[in-house]
Amino acid sequence: MTDQSWVDAAFPPTTVKALNKRVRDALADPKIAPLLTDIGAHIISLSEPLAKKRKLDTPADSPAASQHTTGLSVGIASLGTSDATVLKVEGISFSVPQRKKFNLIVTTAGISAVAPTGGDKVEFGVEWDNVDYIACLPVPDKAARQFNFCIFPLGSDGLPGSTGDAIVFTIADGEPKTASGDALSSGYDTSSYKSLLIDTFNAHLSPSKSRISAVEEPKENIFFSNLAQSHRKGEKAFHVKAHRGSKEGYLFFLSRGILWAFKKPLVYFSFGHIDSVSYTSITKRTFNLSIKVQEDRGGGEVEFSMIDQEDYPGIDGYIKARRLNDASMADMRKAKYFGVNGKGEEEEPGLGELEKALYDAEDEEEEDYDPEAEEDGSGDEEENSEDDSEEDSDEDGDGEMESDGEGSVDLREELGSEMEDVEPDEPKQKRARRGGR
Repeated sequence: MTDQSWVDAAFPPTTVKALNKRVRDALADPKIAPLLTDIGAHIISLSEPLAKKRKLDTPADSPAASQHTTGLSVGIASLGTSDATVLKVEGISFSVPQRKKFNLIVTTAGISAVAPTGGDKVEFGVEWDNVDYIACLPVPDKAARQFNFCIFPLGSDGLPGSTGDAIVFTIADGEPKTASGDALSSGYDTSSYKSLLIDTFNAHLSPSKSRISAVEEPKENIFFSNLAQSHRKGEKAFHVKAHRGSKEGYLFFLSRGILWAFKKPLVYFSFGHIDSVSYTSITKRTFNLSIKVQEDRGGGEVEFSMIDQEDYPGIDGYIKARRLNDASMADMRKAKYFGVNGKGEEEEPGLGELEKALYDAEDEEEEDYDPEAEEDGSGDEEENSEDDSEEDSDEDGDGEMESDGEGSVDLREELGSEMEDVEPDEPKQKRARRGGR
């Protein structure tokens, strides 16, 4: 019989005797036993000292540990076999699920972390077929350039229903001096750790059953922050500082979704799981971003607060270009995420399908536009509107977010979450379609 001593630690019989018994009875069902062990491990971790939380949530020989560590994917024992090793990088700093240095082992089966002095024993890892998403992101606010690889096995995106942790490790921007293996002579870019790992990962992701075919990196044509980096002048930043509750972190707006990093738990909002996005608590300096997930992933909202107003135009443009503020597009996003050929959507080469759909709708509106109908009965109204606009301009100024005086009205505070629909009064121009029309 599987050791169930952890049940008493998570659900003390002295205080919740009935619940303790119900959990033990439910563990007999193999379908929900893994979920219960994960819940128990999480409850136990909440009462542990901080020093222990930096290690794995449960002892290595406990049932919950087998789900959280070696259970990041099924069958990872094959990941550490020396005959399948493609690349080995020594002394890599991991921060999730453990804050510790490991040797990174890449095999034909998948990716794994092995203790430097632990022989070939795999501490945790994931098979290529069970990779949901991988991103390589610049580490913010560091004088020395570094990159974090964020690997999400299936079921570890941080949304409701997740059963495991992501994997995060950091590499320096430099030559791969601690790397060895066949990958160095396989035609991959060996100029840096980053290029070598990305090429090696991509070569194995593409033929696998993974949902993606390549590691994703942030790109300027997708999103970049308007805030300058004081430590690296002239270089674009791809992160946005935000808070989730009391925890500070970073949002990355990428071509396949929105990622919250780098503290545990990381959250990856793929477009296929987003129902809608809106703004709340808008002030002169900051605003909040609220992401509602689809019903099949819990249907709740995740709010990120204290985002700098300087990043509002870029974020708003990103969201509207992909119609993430439109819940009616959720089914289309989900269809693109799951794909028709087993792989999810690839990077946006230019205009994505969602943007094309948006432009098609706008073009239809322009084709149906009748200027004569617009002019009928508008003579008197134009004069009145001019008078009204003059009065409004005295009260509201030029409509900017900044307040010019103590008595002026702050537009964002007045409109609140509806601010997402307010745009400058600019003449509408018909967009040029790529590929010609």
